[in-house]
Amino acid sequence: MTLDVAKDNDLREKILAENRRVHALESSLYLQRHPEQTNFFQTEILQKSLDKLCAELGNPKSRILDLGCGTGYLYLQLLARGHRLTGVDISLEMLEVLKQKIPPAAKNRSTLTVMGVEDFVETDNEFYDAVVLSALLHHLYDYESTVRKICGKLSSGGCLWIFFEPLKQKIRSSLRFTLHKGIARLDESVYRLEMRLRRIRLLEEEYEWSDYQRRFGGIDPNRLSELLRSEDMEIENVEKYCSRRYGCPALFATRLLGTQNTFNLLAKKR
Repeated sequence: MTLDVAKDNDLREKILAENRRVHALESSLYLQRHPEQTNFFQTEILQKSLDKLCAELGNPKSRILDLGCGTGYLYLQLLARGHRLTGVDISLEMLEVLKQKIPPAAKNRSTLTVMGVEDFVETDNEFYDAVVLSALLHHLYDYESTVRKICGKLSSGGCLWIFFEPLKQKIRSSLRFTLHKGIARLDESVYRLEMRLRRIRLLEEEYEWSDYQRRFGGIDPNRLSELLRSEDMEIENVEKYCSRRYGCPALFATRLLGTQNTFNLLAKKR
């Protein structure tokens, strides 16, 4: 093994270990610590995106793989629509929370596996009508290699839905960027006050490596789209918007200021 490969493996393991630890700590309070995923603005985006995915699938009982399913942000929504779900997550603690949320009548359509998504896509031999990922890619050391393997798990005509990833982009207007950051600071200040009043501990000191791709400014959807096309995928939709802890700042930044920091992508296998 060369020195570079050894360093790569050490870094990959460091990222995995921190993700296990941090998500074990977040577990049942994950969505309370992340209101940016559940505020009214983000919920509207989620529902519209789910509708589009399900329309593309056509079959109301499609077989769907949810990688990094966590406590069920996408998983439960798709299960409620009648689909058959396989969920994979690195955190046993988060999957235990998800298990408690699954309605008894839907348990026969649900399979949960504790495993790192990179190991899962490397070893699993099944094919799926859709693979969905929410806030996953930025946690991975080598997301491009993982995405290529995910494409290989899709049946012909299958969909890949990448949801809620940090957007890497160039700043085109310094004034808009300044206003964008000002709104972000205000939004974050209110959030910290709320968490303090609710006695929910923030885990910022626990994070160093788990959000690995944020060190490079996030993920470039243009580069990701090129990668997907090379894997015989057709890009159906790329949606860019501003995510904030609360709905009103997100709505203002997206609709009035025209700034963005997050994207979703839907692609279909030819």
